[in-house]
Amino acid sequence: MTLTMGFVGVGDIGNVMARSILKAGIPLTVYDLNKEAVNKVVAEGATAADSCRELMEVSDAVISMVRDIPQTEEVVFGNNGLWEGAKEGSIIILSSTIGPYYPRELYEKGKEKGVRIIDIGVTKNIPTNEIGQFTLMVSGDNDVINTCWPVFEAMGRKVFRAGRIGNGQAYKLVNNMVAFNMGTVIHECLNVGLKAGLDMKMMLDVMEEGTGGSWMANSMRTRLESGMRRIPPPPLPADGSPPPQFINKDQVLAIEMAEELGAEIPVARLMENLDESKVYETYTKYMRGE
Repeated sequence: MTLTMGFVGVGDIGNVMARSILKAGIPLTVYDLNKEAVNKVVAEGATAADSCRELMEVSDAVISMVRDIPQTEEVVFGNNGLWEGAKEGSIIILSSTIGPYYPRELYEKGKEKGVRIIDIGVTKNIPTNEIGQFTLMVSGDNDVINTCWPVFEAMGRKVFRAGRIGNGQAYKLVNNMVAFNMGTVIHECLNVGLKAGLDMKMMLDVMEEGTGGSWMANSMRTRLESGMRRIPPPPLPADGSPPPQFINKDQVLAIEMAEELGAEIPVARLMENLDESKVYETYTKYMRGE
């Protein structure tokens, strides 16, 4: 039996995931508040739905790829949401980065209606938007994962079975915590090198061939060679107020998970109050071409 798929949230990452599914020949219906984003995927062969409810009604399984828990709540339980269109046996796949605890709560709620919930952590280790190149950490009941496996194979270059519901998210947060902290260290060190008059590309070349090599450094090198520039951090507030926190949504979720587990995270704590304007001072000038 061919699985009929639905997809909510076809922005940058969702677009690539959706096109990966279409390339595998799997029927796909999509929904997004951004009609331009929907039209791009429809042009590749998808069908558009007018609501999340309609999307769920015409699909065996729906992937949600929105920003955070509030948006996920709206997609699932909002007016004309997935829950209204779900029937016994419907599958909802949570792929937004929302931490491990929300999927577990929704999994238990799904039992009341016979709706099956699984989650996937989504990442990739190559700086490209080519389809089918994601790394996926899939968690939940094995029978549901097996049913959806062709979809995961279509999207993923590597697919891991992560165990109990929510573990896919936990693996994603651990990975992102490493990447986030490593990226900050690399930028700090590049800033020192630039102050010393060293060449940016050669520093990254040396890292690649030496002990300082990492995926983050290689990714920066690739972007630099292709002419891509990192968006510089904002300047310090003119009124002398504290600097903006150098932290993103995924890092917040990772810190919350660590707190729940009682794990010590001194490096991540340091990042919470980092004055990024000083870390990136010379680096930012370089990236701006100053």
